[in-house]
Amino acid sequence: MIYILYHPEDESEVKKDLIPLLEGKEYKLVEYPNPEFKPENERVLITYLSDEYLREFLPRAANQNWPVGILPHPENLYTSKGLGISSKMGEAMEEILVAEGSKLDMLFCNGKPVFQAVNLGNVFIFSEEHKENSFFFEVTTFLKNIRRLSSLSHHSYLLKTDGEKLIQTSALGIIVVEHPLSSVVSKRLVADSAMNDGMFNVLILSPQNLFELLLFLLRSLIPIKKKLGKLPSFIGQIKISNLEIEDSSQIEYTVDGQTDLAESIKLEVQPEALCLKQVSIYCTDEKGADVKKSLKIDKLPTGQKREELVKRSLPILPRATAEEFEDLFKVLRENAVTKSPYVIMMILSTLIATFGLFGDSSPVIIGAMILAPIISPIVSFSMGMVRYDTQMLKTGFITILIGTGVSLLFAAGVSLIIPLKVLTSEIDARLSPTLLDMGIAVASGVAAAYAHAEEGIAKSLAGVAIAVALVPPLAVAGIGIGWWDWEVFSGAFLLYLTNMAGIIMFAGITFLILGFAPFKRAKMGLVYTLIITVLILVPLSLSFNRIKQEASITRQLEGATYNDVILRNVKVRFGAPLKVSLTLVGTESLEKEDMVDIKKKIEKSLNEPIQLEVISARQF
Repeated sequence: MIYILYHPEDESEVKKDLIPLLEGKEYKLVEYPNPEFKPENERVLITYLSDEYLREFLPRAANQNWPVGILPHPENLYTSKGLGISSKMGEAMEEILVAEGSKLDMLFCNGKPVFQAVNLGNVFIFSEEHKENSFFFEVTTFLKNIRRLSSLSHHSYLLKTDGEKLIQTSALGIIVVEHPLSSVVSKRLVADSAMNDGMFNVLILSPQNLFELLLFLLRSLIPIKKKLGKLPSFIGQIKISNLEIEDSSQIEYTVDGQTDLAESIKLEVQPEALCLKQVSIYCTDEKGADVKKSLKIDKLPTGQKREELVKRSLPILPRATAEEFEDLFKVLRENAVTKSPYVIMMILSTLIATFGLFGDSSPVIIGAMILAPIISPIVSFSMGMVRYDTQMLKTGFITILIGTGVSLLFAAGVSLIIPLKVLTSEIDARLSPTLLDMGIAVASGVAAAYAHAEEGIAKSLAGVAIAVALVPPLAVAGIGIGWWDWEVFSGAFLLYLTNMAGIIMFAGITFLILGFAPFKRAKMGLVYTLIITVLILVPLSLSFNRIKQEASITRQLEGATYNDVILRNVKVRFGAPLKVSLTLVGTESLEKEDMVDIKKKIEKSLNEPIQLEVISARQF
């Protein structure tokens, strides 16, 4: 005997579409709801019911161990898809009549069966069904989500299992699915799993600022069907068999599209509860890739971070907690103070750099870069700027000034002792700063601030990254003082100021982005630093244009032929007049008159007077 359960409103559809499929079979039509209905043993129940009635009937069937077949119904949107059964009437009926049946786990939320997902809080970004896969539709959805971002805020949640606390955290929302194929979001974010593994998956969506959420949304524009290789850092994941979720107030949640309110949410899996008399795409002989409880919640906000996120709307940029700021501020205050180890290390790094510059030795100069401690007060000065802390600004400025003065003094002293006045390539490389050097300073400033703000990065990394832009120019400027050469001093000291201004400004911007200072407090310090940086950019731009002109002249002259003589190894330096050094290669020896004639032709070509330095070479 086959029992067909249907609602009286669907009687005409049952007689028209279902009965013809049961030709030759013994069946009985049963109207539902019918609380007194109880089938005879070894009978098959076929339902033609909406989600509303299936939520009521299937737990009862599971409790009584009744074998059930589910036919697609116009209002059966969640059950069939959640159980992974056919949505075609004829195919579903054929399976029910011939299939042996299989046992499926059932997930319950506060006593209600869950066929697809439980959603808590604001998870619209992750749970919407995308029926189209066009790039235009993805962009439209992205823009629609962008408009909603300003209203997002965290809710506090206490998660417990078996009566024991797992974590008290905050999140935009939580998504619960039994297996990864039951919803759009879980297909992308949940690792391999199976329906009959006795577990369900919990995704805790906890971005701490709109910026990281926006990056995730931008990534979602890329049409990728497969799962992400790694969860975004702001998403926690729990795989478990039972879980209780509590909040300080009533929790609004949805189960398969139905909204409800509760003091707490209780989730549990009943293993192999439902006897399904048809084929499910989710039902396999395997128990799943991992049947053990899994907790990936170490990056979720707790403590003070949780409390701050719950108080206000989601910030645009990260915000450091008072605890994080207190630790960093304490370190930077100490770094801003002038201490004897700082002075000693500045002297030693300057001496090493100066000897390396005279010896034209890059490895020796690199050693000096590693030892240099001047980055510490510069980073402290930068934090004082964005926090507008006058005490830290004053202390940091004095320490920087002392380090600069000590370095200039000892470099000048070494240049007076060494009886050489040779412009080595290492010295010459630091006499013409350009906009490229400002680029180095920008990256260095970001690296310095980030290395100090992140506990997981060794502070020495900042010294290595930044000293490269500070100590060698200072040593060259000191050499210029010892030589009494304004050109050497001014070029190298401009490079030093360029690097320091760039580092201060962009380290400050990095601290601002990382949430260690409000923009209202930081804007005045940033404005002052920007003015100084712009003033420095003027000579840098002029120098950069000069280098471009030198390169252009070099390309014009290199390989040119005058009076059957080829110009090689051309080097150009601006001055009054322009200085050109080159090698003249010819088949015959050159007389003075030949060189004068070549000089005139070069001047005519460049349309300006030059000072020519020549090396003559014969080609055999």
